[in-house]
Amino acid sequence: MAAKATRGDGRWLTRAALVLVVLGGGLIAMAATTPWHTDANAYFEGLKGIRESLYDDTGGTGGMDSFDRASRDFHALQDRYETPKWLYADLGYAAMAWSLLLYVAAVGGWRATRRVTVVVPLSLALLVTGLFASAFQAVGREQVPEWADTLAIPLMGAVGVGIVLLPVVLALALAPILFTRRDPVVLWSVVGRRWGTSLVVSLMYLAPAGLAVLAVLVAWQTGGWAISTGGAVMLWLLLNARAIWLGRSTPVSTQPLP
Repeated sequence: MAAKATRGDGRWLTRAALVLVVLGGGLIAMAATTPWHTDANAYFEGLKGIRESLYDDTGGTGGMDSFDRASRDFHALQDRYETPKWLYADLGYAAMAWSLLLYVAAVGGWRATRRVTVVVPLSLALLVTGLFASAFQAVGREQVPEWADTLAIPLMGAVGVGIVLLPVVLALALAPILFTRRDPVVLWSVVGRRWGTSLVVSLMYLAPAGLAVLAVLVAWQTGGWAISTGGAVMLWLLLNARAIWLGRSTPVSTQPLP
């Protein structure tokens, strides 16, 4: 029965992956045919005026107030003339990334297991990649002003997120594997062994699982294709660890060795 259920899971995951491939391809094609701005001439004329108000003829600047004002005007100009081009692109990339994730889950399995060593770095790599991508894509799409520190701060933040999350995710995901011999229950199990144990373990994983859900929900944003899939992998890791904590210990064989 378990093998039959696993095969059934693999079939519907594969079908969902194929649907997302078609959807992602359509969205990326729409992005390719959508112009950058609703009125390109008016946009670049406005951008020229912002630059002229910021820089004088000698290349000097008017101080931090001028930078702040120019940045506000720049983003207002972006909002005025934006098109759904990059929304289509980001949703298309996310659909493609999720299709790959679903296919991997269909082939490798998604049910609770004690073998998760490779999955932990994958989750963190996707999250950090998404943060890096959000910074570089925004610059490449000219969605941020050239006079702002648009790369250094986001990149430093991405590295910081990776450094902070690494020990936390490792501890939460691997603790039940390293310190128990329990067989996991199903991922969505409510009780497991006892109500008290389930309540304590669920509260322990509630906050990080909530953060993982928030990461999943940014799929439509720049870099969301990696952040959302990384959040999904992290959510699976946390649910998997909870399922192990709620499982029953595997009996140790007492038969003498031959």
